[in-house]
Amino acid sequence: MIGVPVRARPAWIGGCALLVASSAIAQELPVPPFLPPSPSRAVDGGRSKKPAGEDAAPTLVVPAATLVNVHTREAIMLDAAPSEPERERVEWFLRDRTNWERHAISALSLETLRASVLSLGARRVEVVSGYRSDKLNEGLRKKGRHVAARSQHVLGNAIDFRLVGVPTTTLRAWVTRFHRGGIGFYPRSGFIHVDSGRPRRWNEE
Repeated sequence: MIGVPVRARPAWIGGCALLVASSAIAQELPVPPFLPPSPSRAVDGGRSKKPAGEDAAPTLVVPAATLVNVHTREAIMLDAAPSEPERERVEWFLRDRTNWERHAISALSLETLRASVLSLGARRVEVVSGYRSDKLNEGLRKKGRHVAARSQHVLGNAIDFRLVGVPTTTLRAWVTRFHRGGIGFYPRSGFIHVDSGRPRRWNEE
């Protein structure tokens, strides 16, 4: 073997074997769920090309709380900071519960929910309503559920939620102080409505 002294060959070969074994073990370890996946590499002529910024340190995604849909019982993690992957997860999570139709969700309403979680120390959020199709909204309105004909839910602007372990009155006081859109208080049902429409206030009748 060129360049390797005869006496050094056993140690060199043993080192290579250890390196190969270590690499194999590392490839079998799963990526931690709280880290984003590594960006893919394009291969051109047998040589990989790193996307710009791949050498940067991975971003740690810190979960803020668990969101639970009270109708479907589905659950997802709410991150401590917004991101594009989270936006897509939330859009899916808050879809219409009757026909699975999806809609973009207001960033303002979601950020009010996130800020209330972080400020009030909640670890679990029960979501009562997110996006509603026209059909679902009209069905609820005809049942006398105090639903507006042109609800902000139909526009994807509203979220109804409660923080588990936090009194609804406490959540209401916090939201009233910091939210810049519409606020509905539903003490009997135990949740708060926030939307990104014009500022206004109402209570459950």
